[in-house]
Parts: sequence; C-alpha cells; structure tokens
Amino acid sequence: MLIGYASTKLEKVCTKRKETLKALSQESAEVLPRRLEDLEAFNNLGQIPIRQTPLHFHPLREDRSGEYVIKLKGGDGIVFRPTGDFETSEDGAPILASVTKIEVVLVGNYHSND
Repeated sequence: MLIGYASTKLEKVCTKRKETLKALSQESAEVLPRRLEDLEAFNNLGQIPIRQTPLHFHPLREDRSGEYVIKLKGGDGIVFRPTGDFETSEDGAPILASVTKIEVVLVGNYHSND
C-alpha cells in the first residue's frame, strides 16, 4: 500500500527517529516503524484483519468519521484516511479492498480532543 502524509512535519515524525522520540512515548516510538512496514506490506485496506492483534485496525467515529487507525502502544495510534481512487458503497463508505493509498493524518493519542 502507498502511504502519504498530511504534512511534512508528520512525515518527519514517521520517518526520522529523533522526531519520533519527541512526539511519542518510547514504547510507541519503538513500534511505529514496524506498523508502517506492516501497512506498506498490504496491497489494500481490505487485507488488514479488523480488530485483531497486533494491529487492532478499525474505523473511527464521530469527529474522526472516515478515518481508520492502527494501534501503537497505550492510547497512541497511526490515524489515516483513504486517498486516491477507490470505490464506495451505497452509503458512501470506502470499499476497503479498493483502497490502495492512504494519508496519515495523526500519529499519537487519537482519543484526545487536541
């Protein structure tokens, strides 16, 4: 799967160890590179098991509707949304098997209201 980033700062948090350690707990910083490799290894979102360890992939709701998360440690996760061309169901939800590109929009505590 192709991974993009919503900002240059976010890309640095995900790809530069020094920035990762500034933004995340030590535990989450250790897991982040592996989770990004996991995401890249899938051809599409439909291949990722829903709510199963170790990824705990699931859709988000309310103010994060349309976004998905892969868990790191504690309350941290990689929050992303489908991007590029993909199919949608009648209710407008992405058909996960057709999503081959994502954009990371947050790395950190996705439960906070910041």
